[in-house]
Amino acid sequence: MDRPTENLTGAMAPPVWIETDCSAIVHNFKQIRRWVSPGVKILTVVKANAYGHGILPVSRALVEAGADLLAVASVVEGVTLRQAGIAGKILVLGQLLPDEAPLVVHYDLTQALGDEQSARALSAAAVRFQKTVAIHLKIDTGMGRYGVWHEEAMPLLERLTDLPGLKREGVFTHFSSAGQSVQVSEEQMARYNRLLERMAQRHYAPGLRHLANSVGLIRFPESHWDLVRTGLLLYGASPVKENQPFMLEPALTLKSRIRFIKLIQTGQTVSYGGTFKAERPTAVATIPVGYAHGYPRTLSNKAELLVRGRRVRVIGKITMEDLMIDVTEVPEAAIGDEVVLIGRQGNERITAEELAMHARTIPYEILVGLSANIPRLSAGAA
Repeated sequence: MDRPTENLTGAMAPPVWIETDCSAIVHNFKQIRRWVSPGVKILTVVKANAYGHGILPVSRALVEAGADLLAVASVVEGVTLRQAGIAGKILVLGQLLPDEAPLVVHYDLTQALGDEQSARALSAAAVRFQKTVAIHLKIDTGMGRYGVWHEEAMPLLERLTDLPGLKREGVFTHFSSAGQSVQVSEEQMARYNRLLERMAQRHYAPGLRHLANSVGLIRFPESHWDLVRTGLLLYGASPVKENQPFMLEPALTLKSRIRFIKLIQTGQTVSYGGTFKAERPTAVATIPVGYAHGYPRTLSNKAELLVRGRRVRVIGKITMEDLMIDVTEVPEAAIGDEVVLIGRQGNERITAEELAMHARTIPYEILVGLSANIPRLSAGAA
């Protein structure tokens, strides 16, 4: 008896997929490389599944392109990269739990540290494995998230110096308001600089000094120091609205296909709550993308998609698995047509920044919010 699959003729294509253009990411990396001074290293942030783009192919492309360090948010992400065969420096930016310390040592990760408990756990693991683990001391100058408060950093540094198995390779902090306040950012830089001066007075070599994130990289060249950390810029989206010194190429395209088309009459409504009421006979196409895929419900009745190279508007409330669009002005639209929710089709482009504006959020959230269950494909595949 034939197995059921042997008689199938239809293609097993996903209803929604992401195409990642790693060549665009490499292009953006090279743009940043040209902007910073030759002696400044570049740390490329690949946390959150490389901002939704796919952590493994993106990391491989960046290592090949010459990234000095990769940065992840968790030990789990770092281990994932190592198990995939990715070499080179990997900095774990997130807080270390003591029971994760053996993994950091075993997989040769570099760990951000801002407290004594984690440092002691890491030291004990390093001694146990007879290895040395690199650390970057995390300083809180106003972010209030992780790290030791800058005024308390010297006593901690003195205690860490006596712990075996730890090698300090960097001292860093993080801007909290680089995109909003010059004054706050300058205060943070001043606090960081004073700490570096105190370290110099006590003959503590800081290693790599780093402060600038993507926004700081653009707005505060004086914050570049020995290393800059770049995330969003790598992926071709901008964290600032003003002109910038880069020619960025967006690297992510979110695609689906039209599954259903129907004509509704004047006065009929679409989706939950009837928030869209047709003012004319309207051709409505249903797309199998919803908030379960990370496409925000706040884009209801606001966002646009691309169909046959033309912009069409989302109408009605976005549902868990589907959204509807008005294709009245694209009469040739047909079931099976490819649609673009983020990215280029023809001469038009929908950007993460555009969707963030409609959703009243930031492009970071749009990109990293895309479900990990959506297949990530190389650009050009379907």
